[in-house]
Amino acid sequence: MLLAAGLGTRLRPLTDRRPKPIVPVANRPLAGFAMEHLARSGVRSVVANTHPQPELVESTLQAVCPKGVDLRFSREIDLLGTGGGLRTARTLFDDPHSPVIVTNGDTLFAPDLHRAYAAHVDQGAVATMILRPTTEPERFGAIGIDQNGWVRSLLGTPADGRVREALMFTGVQILSPEAFSAMPESGCVIRSAYRQWVDSGAPVLGVIDASPWADLGTLAEYHRLNLELASGSFTWPGLEPRDGCILPDSFEPSSSIRMSVIGADVEIAAGVRVDRCVVWPGTHVTRPATNAVLTPQHRIELS
Repeated sequence: MLLAAGLGTRLRPLTDRRPKPIVPVANRPLAGFAMEHLARSGVRSVVANTHPQPELVESTLQAVCPKGVDLRFSREIDLLGTGGGLRTARTLFDDPHSPVIVTNGDTLFAPDLHRAYAAHVDQGAVATMILRPTTEPERFGAIGIDQNGWVRSLLGTPADGRVREALMFTGVQILSPEAFSAMPESGCVIRSAYRQWVDSGAPVLGVIDASPWADLGTLAEYHRLNLELASGSFTWPGLEPRDGCILPDSFEPSSSIRMSVIGADVEIAAGVRVDRCVVWPGTHVTRPATNAVLTPQHRIELS
C-alpha cells in the first residue's frame, strides 16, 4: 500500500496547487519514486489512498504507474490517518491472507524489501518496521530493538533494559493479515496499533536498512533533495543528470543554468541565469534566480 493522502502543510504554498504526492521531484511526481521501487521489488498490485484533489492525484499517479502494476485507489472523504487509511483500504487488497508492504508516498527510500519480507514471514511477526540508524533517534521517535531485532520500545517508551539500539522508523512496514484487526477507524498507526502491540509484547520485528533515505517535509528539504538528485550526490535508478542538472529533452546544458532542475515547457528569458533552482513545468523565468523554487505562481527564495 502507498500512503498518499497527506496534506503536506509544511510544503505550502507548493501544496496549495499540487498535493504532496504529486509535487514534482526531479521532474517526476514524488509518489512515483515509491511506486518504482515497489515494482522493482516484484510488487504487482498497489493500493494508494488519496484525499486532497483526489482526481488530480489519481490521474497523475496512474500516468506514471510502472508497467505491469495494477494501481487502485482508496479515496478518503475525511482524512483518516495512517491507521484509518490502512483499515479502509484493506478491502481493495488482492489477497486478504497475505502480508502487506506499506510505504510512504512522500519519501525517497529504496530498502531491500525481499530481505525484510523474508524476515517478517520467517520470524512470525505481526508487524515488521524497517528502521535505519540516526544520530538523533529521539527527533524521529526512537524505536528500540533488542539483540534479536524485536521492538521493545516505541517513541522512546517504555524504558526497557533489553533495548540494544535506538533507531528511526523509515515509514516502510510489513503487516500480517491479523494486524488489521488492531487498526483504528481513524488516527495514527504508530500511536494506536503499534502502541498496543509493543505494550502487550506482541511480536513486532525491526529490520535495519541503511539505504539512503530522504523525507520532503519542508521547503528547504524539498529544494535540497532536488539539487542532490541533480548533482548525483543522491542517486536513483533511471535518473541521469546532465552537467549537474536535470533538464527536459528540449534543453541543452548551458552556462546560464547551473545545478538546477528544469521542468517541461519552461521558458527562460535570454541572458537570465538560473543557479541552484527548482523550476516547475510551465514556468516563465524573466529574471535571475539563485537558491529558489520557481513555479508559474510562486517565487520562493531560500537562504
